[in-house]
Amino acid sequence: MDIETFPEIENFQKLPRQVIVKAGGFSSRSASGNELRGLVINNIGHSIKDIRVHVVIFDSRKIPQLSTSVPANPERLDQGGMANFLFELKDYPRKITDFHLYAGWKFEER
Repeated sequence: MDIETFPEIENFQKLPRQVIVKAGGFSSRSASGNELRGLVINNIGHSIKDIRVHVVIFDSRKIPQLSTSVPANPERLDQGGMANFLFELKDYPRKITDFHLYAGWKFEER
């Protein structure tokens, strides 16, 4: 599912049964470097915790240049819950056009 189809989703039954990470593109800010904001949606069917969003940045030849992660806010989500994240890459001055996002998390046992 690509980002263009995301706003057309009417309810969680049409989303895949997984933890979904969505973001736009990196924006360059002169003072703070490159930024990427996005959402994490828990549609796995269970509560999850310790959510971290990972990004891998590639160069024009698809060779990984940087890999980093940030905690989602909040770090715990019930089924259907949403969290946000923000990457601020102050030490990466080049324009970022190719990247891959994924989430790491643990099941919350109650």
